[in-house]
Amino acid sequence: MDDDFDIVVIGGGAGGGTLAARCAAAGKRVLLLERGNNSASDVSTSGGRHQHDEQNTLIAKLPYDDRSIELNGTASRLYMGGVLGGGTAVYGGALIRPHAADFSPGRYYGSRIPREIRDWPIDFHSFEPYLAAAERLYHVADVPTDRAIPTSGLTSSEVTSCASGGVSAIAKFPGLPLANINRKLMQVAASSGLVPWRLPLAIDSSKCLRCDHCAGFVCPTGARRSSAHLVYESIARGESLTVMNNCEAEQFERGNKGRLSGVRIRDRANAAIRLIRAKRYVLSAGAIGSAAVLLRSGFDHPLIGRNFMMHYSPLAIGLFAESTESSRTFVKQVGLADFYFGTNELPEKMGIVQSLPAPGPLMMAKSGMKLVPQWILNFLRSRMLPLVGIVEDLPNPENRVTVGQSGAIRVDHEYSDYEHLRGDALARQMAKLLKAMGAFHCVSRRIPSREHVAHQCGTLRFGVSRNHAVADPDCRLFDQPDVFIADGSFMPTSLGVGPSLTIIGNAIRVAETVVAEV
Repeated sequence: MDDDFDIVVIGGGAGGGTLAARCAAAGKRVLLLERGNNSASDVSTSGGRHQHDEQNTLIAKLPYDDRSIELNGTASRLYMGGVLGGGTAVYGGALIRPHAADFSPGRYYGSRIPREIRDWPIDFHSFEPYLAAAERLYHVADVPTDRAIPTSGLTSSEVTSCASGGVSAIAKFPGLPLANINRKLMQVAASSGLVPWRLPLAIDSSKCLRCDHCAGFVCPTGARRSSAHLVYESIARGESLTVMNNCEAEQFERGNKGRLSGVRIRDRANAAIRLIRAKRYVLSAGAIGSAAVLLRSGFDHPLIGRNFMMHYSPLAIGLFAESTESSRTFVKQVGLADFYFGTNELPEKMGIVQSLPAPGPLMMAKSGMKLVPQWILNFLRSRMLPLVGIVEDLPNPENRVTVGQSGAIRVDHEYSDYEHLRGDALARQMAKLLKAMGAFHCVSRRIPSREHVAHQCGTLRFGVSRNHAVADPDCRLFDQPDVFIADGSFMPTSLGVGPSLTIIGNAIRVAETVVAEV
């Protein structure tokens, strides 16, 4: 048995890294278990390989999770962050507030979702201070154009809650200069009756190199803030935060009187097994990994692992006669919320649209263009602008995470016809906008490859009753008072925006409870 800790956190991603640093700052002895082999900075220079090497980063997947996970019957390595920082080590830096309506999904989906999750167990007004705290903690840039929040169907108090435009007024970090193609995007969108806004980015403009490769890559200068920054800063301040890299949390060990006797971990370098004991344990290994830990531990709540969600993300790529600068500079800067509650042809709740970096030639080849000469791929890349839609996918108990007898993870997930219907409608709006910008050709794709499991959530959802949720409103397991959830697993529905800011805000909220109890 190793020395005791106040708190053991499993996983150093958006939720786990944030919570670990907050608890350490409150004077608690915290152990952060990170499955990854190295920190993000180690991976970026490992063996002399530059972090913007597309082959090593996106094809060999060096900074990504190295497990083979069976997805819909096919074993694959998924694009999940595999170093300290988790997804925030390789994300695009956009930290976007959810809409107030996301916390009352029953208003828009009715019988499409179970009655017990038609309202989250915490309302937007109560949650908003944690979003503001997350924005400050991650240095979200204060951009000059407010997010355009659609207000149809909201009460006056909800409209007031959304009035900040998605970025805390307290954040005073300067934003990046707008790329020319994004300036044109905003001008054309505005002339088309839309209200574009600049994405709230957790990127330090004084350190940013404006890389054309950003999302998916480790940041070479540390300009893009991640949960790893919080961990390193905590350690530098001398707080009692210990990080154990290359350690797999295999399962919890049961003790007497319903309490845990510890968490069993395996050193991935030498296969040594250790038992770590704490007063409280926090699961933050991602919606896939956290569910797998509980299943391997013998927890038998019927909802563990079920209702796995990851946004339906239709793509529209516009090709232009002139250079878009997408192969030379950072272009993930613009968002639109005009279709949050649907389009004229399909008035169903959807989500946002945002610009994306152009994929590199190797990823273009992997996506079906491998017979196209590389010089043509590079030429096309310099003249494209991708837009992506984020369509809220609804919980389905058949979309789930399971583990086999060997402990291997299996994920089963299929999008419904309802997701396809809304995604196709949103893709048409994106293509229409790109053509209005002057694109001579537009290519649409329903979703990225199935290896991309960004925005994963839902497998350990919180709620007011054990009959309908795995965790209570404080994100404590109903069946185990020592264990809390601090990643996207807790979400009953998937929101109309990326979940990173919501996960960080919730981790700050959960940290308050854990600190108070310890």
